[in-house]
Amino acid sequence: MRAPSLSLRALLFAPLLLLSACTTPLAHGPSKGLRLRHVVLYQNGLGYFERTGEMSSDKLALRFREREVDDVLKSVVVVEEGLGPNETPSTVSAHLPRSGRGASPEEATELELVFSPRPSRPVSIAYAVPTAAWKATYRIILPTKEQKDRRALLQAWALIDNVGDEDWNDVRVTLATGAPLSYSSDLRSPTMIERPELKGIYGPQGGVVGPVLAENVAARDTDADGVPDREDACPNERGTVHTDPARAGCPSHVTLALREIKILAQLFFDKGSDAVKPASLPILDEVAQVLQQNPSIMLLEIEGHTSTDEQNPTELSARRASAIRAALVKRGVSSSRLSMRSYAADRPVDSNATEPGRAKNRRVAFHIAEQGPREDPKFRAPTTTTITPQSLARVPEGAGRIDASSGSYRYEIANPVTLAKKSSALITLINRPMNGDDVLLYRPDPAAPQSSTHPFRAAEIENKSDIGLQPGSVSIFSGGTFVGEGVITRLLPGERSTIPYAIDDSTRVSQARISLDEPVRIVALARGVLRVTDRQRLVTTYDIEPGHNVPNTLVLRHPRTFGYEPVVLPEGTEKTPDAYLIRVALTPHKPTKIAIEEARPVERQWLVLTADGERLALYLKGSALPEGTQKRMARIVELRRALGAASDELGRLREKRQEATDRAVELRENVKAIEKTPQADKLRKMLLERLESVTKAGDELAVKITQRSDDAAIARAELDDAVRDLVIEEDAKAGGGKP
Repeated sequence: MRAPSLSLRALLFAPLLLLSACTTPLAHGPSKGLRLRHVVLYQNGLGYFERTGEMSSDKLALRFREREVDDVLKSVVVVEEGLGPNETPSTVSAHLPRSGRGASPEEATELELVFSPRPSRPVSIAYAVPTAAWKATYRIILPTKEQKDRRALLQAWALIDNVGDEDWNDVRVTLATGAPLSYSSDLRSPTMIERPELKGIYGPQGGVVGPVLAENVAARDTDADGVPDREDACPNERGTVHTDPARAGCPSHVTLALREIKILAQLFFDKGSDAVKPASLPILDEVAQVLQQNPSIMLLEIEGHTSTDEQNPTELSARRASAIRAALVKRGVSSSRLSMRSYAADRPVDSNATEPGRAKNRRVAFHIAEQGPREDPKFRAPTTTTITPQSLARVPEGAGRIDASSGSYRYEIANPVTLAKKSSALITLINRPMNGDDVLLYRPDPAAPQSSTHPFRAAEIENKSDIGLQPGSVSIFSGGTFVGEGVITRLLPGERSTIPYAIDDSTRVSQARISLDEPVRIVALARGVLRVTDRQRLVTTYDIEPGHNVPNTLVLRHPRTFGYEPVVLPEGTEKTPDAYLIRVALTPHKPTKIAIEEARPVERQWLVLTADGERLALYLKGSALPEGTQKRMARIVELRRALGAASDELGRLREKRQEATDRAVELRENVKAIEKTPQADKLRKMLLERLESVTKAGDELAVKITQRSDDAAIARAELDDAVRDLVIEEDAKAGGGKP
């Protein structure tokens, strides 16, 4: 039976950016001239392949993988080059076998194109199929502090893959961004329309309808640290894998990396004590060992802390730090490498409202104040290599032409690419200077827990070119060496990006926020209910303690608070849809403070009879009311103050009278106790005199309470009368009040 055919009329060919994967079209016999000429790769995994050449037969056989055939059928175009306006192109039929059941996606399938008549002119064939996506990767070489021209060098590279079975020989390559829509479809399989299925009448009685799996129980790991209890030296404490079986699964107090060391240990003390606990000795041994084995730690700061319930906190925290310093010196650590700092109770790590929290605050912690690069021969770079913007500026760019249209970019590789099958190539797209510098970025990120107190080191670049940068990894170089890695999102021309690449733990940033309410004005008044506007203020304070060798600038990202607007922002602040970016000038070891104030109007309701008189006065002061309404409101404020004063005094008088009553009861009990004791006559007489005095004072207080109660009642009645008929319309802000 003849294979089904698909008739195609010749289409006008234009090099549109359809996408093609690395297919394996192998021309047979006389058609070898139709070789691969042009490949366009997109970042969403599609590719476009173009073949051009002359045909010496009316048939052309192309071979594809089974998984590619449907995409070829959807997208193939055939063009006879140079046809005149009155010339008719050949009719083209595509013949292929239907896919066999169970065929492997990688199995070769032949597609035959039949031309009628045989073309007498060169032919181009193009198609789009899935392929390996090209990936962008970047290098940024930052300027040094001494460099006057604050220009960084940006290199953009593209990694391309030839995953097919055909070598690319002198192929023109275009790399395109964007994501043309593409769908997977099955064009060759017959389509059967489903009908409703009759269920519930026939079927197996019992048995199974799928595999029944065994129940597995993992090795017991009580602390869930990945070390089974049978191998865990600390089964109830979450720890790490360790080469020493005696410490396997135990918490580690020190972290070591290629370029830095961090001591995480904290030592705890009893209340009011500076005595080192026996449980702290193994930790001190480990810290001392790390210091002796790592001369790059030039200065270790020992921080002393206390809880709020301890006396002389400054002295006590200093004594605790001194005790730990002496213990480390005893273990062979040079005293010149140890400094102390007393924080008293200023830096709690837990709540001081509970005893467990206070116990955690009675501690000594460690902070590496000065640290040089770690010496490790395995990672030592050649001393003759210095990576600077100047040394790499002459690297040639691979992109000969860059087109930008419809929000995407096309990088035309300048020279033809030769790439063997099943291999990859790294091509330089861009190599040019850009405005850039090394900065600190304070932006707490859940992915980096330390960033809540320490800013990121970041590379800041400004894209003033006419090209867009695609998402990719960024390797950062500074001072002639690699210093970290970041991630760049899409960066369009004119945009600036700050790319974190490390954490600067020599610099600390702490923040605090307070909320304040301020009376603003009266909105309306009716039936004794006052509607007012308050200004709700949020004040966020950032305390910045720069470390050593810090960049000149810290970029502080302050998130916007929904519904609030900034009152005053520091000069040079940039606004984004969700944050304010504040640039702070830094000087090593010189603390600085930044306060950000935001505010929003809040409308509230008050009952005039219960409102605070002083607060009412502030609302009245901020309101623009007609003269008559202003006077009546002033009288209401005066009466509310009087009522408040009377109520406050009544409270104090009642409290004093209760004290007098309690004292009189106590004196009567004392007199009764010594009533039958002859030798206590003098004491009894003194107690009776005091009782008479206390009783008299109580009676006087009772009179005053009655008087002040009457005053309060009169003030309340007058206030109620003054409020009853007063109405203030909602346009009070514009000065329209209705008396």
